[in-house]
Amino acid sequence: MKTIGIDLGEDSVKIVELVQNKKSLSIHSLFEKKLSAQSNSQDRELESIEFIRSLFAKNDDSKNIFIMAIRQEKATVRKKTFPFSDRLKIQKSLSFEMEEDIPFDPDHCIFDYKTLQYVGHSAETLAIAVPKVHIEKIVSLAKDFGIVLKLVTLEGFAFANLIEAWDEIPTFTDDKLNTLNDLILKPEKDTDLNSKFKKSADIYLNIGHKKTLLCAKINNRVVFIRSLMWGADSVIQELVKRYQIPYIEAQKNLQTTASLYLSKSNQSFEESNVSHLIEKCLRDMVRDLQMSFLEIESELHAEISSLYFTGGFSQLPHLGAFLTQQLEVPCNPVQLLNSYLNTSSQGIGTNLSEEKINAQFCVAAGIAIEGFKKPKNPALQFLKGDFLNQNSFLKTFWQNWGSLAQVGLAALVVLFSWTYFRESFSTELNDKGSEAITNQAKNVIKLPKKMANEKGVKKYIAQHRKQAQEMKIINRAAQMNSALDLLKKLSDVTPAKDQAKIDVQQISIADDEIKISGYANSPREISLLTSQLSTLSINRKVKEEPTNLSVIANRVAFSLSFKTDRGLN
Repeated sequence: MKTIGIDLGEDSVKIVELVQNKKSLSIHSLFEKKLSAQSNSQDRELESIEFIRSLFAKNDDSKNIFIMAIRQEKATVRKKTFPFSDRLKIQKSLSFEMEEDIPFDPDHCIFDYKTLQYVGHSAETLAIAVPKVHIEKIVSLAKDFGIVLKLVTLEGFAFANLIEAWDEIPTFTDDKLNTLNDLILKPEKDTDLNSKFKKSADIYLNIGHKKTLLCAKINNRVVFIRSLMWGADSVIQELVKRYQIPYIEAQKNLQTTASLYLSKSNQSFEESNVSHLIEKCLRDMVRDLQMSFLEIESELHAEISSLYFTGGFSQLPHLGAFLTQQLEVPCNPVQLLNSYLNTSSQGIGTNLSEEKINAQFCVAAGIAIEGFKKPKNPALQFLKGDFLNQNSFLKTFWQNWGSLAQVGLAALVVLFSWTYFRESFSTELNDKGSEAITNQAKNVIKLPKKMANEKGVKKYIAQHRKQAQEMKIINRAAQMNSALDLLKKLSDVTPAKDQAKIDVQQISIADDEIKISGYANSPREISLLTSQLSTLSINRKVKEEPTNLSVIANRVAFSLSFKTDRGLN
């Protein structure tokens, strides 16, 4: 099985493919697409769509599990304790329990939770509420990417998979022991006793481009998750303002040459200024961290023991030492992906080093891990209700072919209705037609009773139609020019005797064709006759034909034919 985690960041799109080999997970391939600097969200979205579409265009989606995450700042997380441990009961109670704790309308939210531990018959959980609009956005993006989502999780909880044992069942605690601990940990006058029983908390940071994910781990379990609105972009913006350089150049300088210097000796003026500027920007993050530490210590009765950080900005030299000075807590970078990297996977799809892969791909890898979780410690799933239906094959099929199916169904109903009514109308019209024919045959054409039917009327019509055609032929023949009329016209158009001496021997009139044979004194006279006869021809042409007349001295035999109009309509 292969799961694909897609991390849509502000600066880049990161994709991690995880495969399972027996009981271990390993990274199969890594992909990263740097987005245009300082472009608007729509342009970055189009770049992401183009990149992911080209990446998975030829992949078989049925063999891959695609997972995406909602950003942590888009959700509300509250710690809740339920007096029962049944998962279905907790799921049904979430909306009611969180109604007064979230700044959203519960009807417009999807709820899920993560179990921290079971205390007797009760369950301590981190309850989550996400507005539906953010889930709709993720589903819409997946459709544009050309992939089918199986899971939609939350960014901070995906990062927590790398910090805790994600494949282990939540711990069970005896109810009586827990009550005793609560009594001990209540604020008392004896602060020394109170601090003695405080739990130790480890903080993990993922410092990104525009925000930082903060997770607090107590007893090998992540119990607190928050998104701090600070990232490397704050430093880059200050570099752009201070040195009036392009955004891309400032980002490159931060990643390659910039550094934090704890000692001011042996530094150039330029290095000192850059270090001072970065320190100034980092104080905003330090202030947010200090506020979060106070909240964790008061709510969880815990003491911050150490801080670990990762992310792209974590590669800044001496960052750990600076945070240690400011927070008074040991701060060190951490590599969380070493157990998932092997010789066959490192660098596949990207040319980054192992150190950079550990720093930049943590969230994407955590998202991919969600696909391997078991029911004993299930993954977060926000594709519920309407979104679950939208993600099904039937819903996709209906979206693609629903309009055509509706038109086809309507056409089928119309066809059956028309067939039924057509048969009924045809039978009724046939009966009425037969009755009308019989009445007309009796009353109008006076047919005998035996002949007053359809067959008799057809025979009557055929006979009268034949008579009408014969009458038309007779009328046409009556208006036709007779042979004598044609002879008169021939006589009128032939040359006079003083122009040509022509002796006509034969005249043949067959329908509209006339043939004339005879003798003339010269070819000129024949040509003159031909010219005169052309006035009677339909097409103004007279054809010369071979003649069978005997030869006479000093005379020229001729035979002419042409077609003339006989006045037929």
